[in-house]
Amino acid sequence: MSQNRDEQKVLQAVEAMYQDYTIRDREYYPDFRRGWDQVLKKALHSETSYLPQDAGAIYTVKHSYGGFDLTLHFDQLKMADWYEKELKRKSKAIFVPKRLKRSRSGVLSLEDSVCRYDPKAPEPSLTDEVKNIIACALPGLPPELCVVYGNKWVDKKFNPLRQRSLSLFFLNTDYVPAFLGSPLEVALYLFLMDCCIVKENYTKVKDADLRQFLHIFRPSPMLGIKGLL
Repeated sequence: MSQNRDEQKVLQAVEAMYQDYTIRDREYYPDFRRGWDQVLKKALHSETSYLPQDAGAIYTVKHSYGGFDLTLHFDQLKMADWYEKELKRKSKAIFVPKRLKRSRSGVLSLEDSVCRYDPKAPEPSLTDEVKNIIACALPGLPPELCVVYGNKWVDKKFNPLRQRSLSLFFLNTDYVPAFLGSPLEVALYLFLMDCCIVKENYTKVKDADLRQFLHIFRPSPMLGIKGLL
């Protein structure tokens, strides 16, 4: 019964997002809806889990946007493994170096986006050998940023001579789903990011041009890799 209620809640939130005129009035709306309906239906009925056996490697993030209450589970050990592999490649596409500003009150930000982190997060699977800090964007206007690896090292990066900025790695949005815990998390994350892209740009970019930036039309490689297309 609880699973049915959860599914209904997701479907109601999806329908409400579809009815937003910024989404509904686009010329590609029928294809957008048809594509995402197919992906979301597949994800809702999937029992697949991408969670690691080591429960200590799972970092949980709760986030609300547009009527959705998301619980995202990030695999920190997988992030560390992918980072090590990318170091050996000439092209770097997944982990992008960024520098965030730090206000006098301690708030981290990148342009209009605020970055949250939890300095008390235990993160038991992380070692002191590689003290990376990795953040990603969450759905929102502007998108909220969240540290998903290395929370406990953020405050230690600051000293009397370096108080106003923080260097970290930013997860390319296309690859965020690689580290999430279930097909539904993958589908909802990319669906909401597509909705944000539309809502942010529909007055600035023609529908024909905006369409090519949406994950459902490109399509996002993660939708294929995760078996949702």
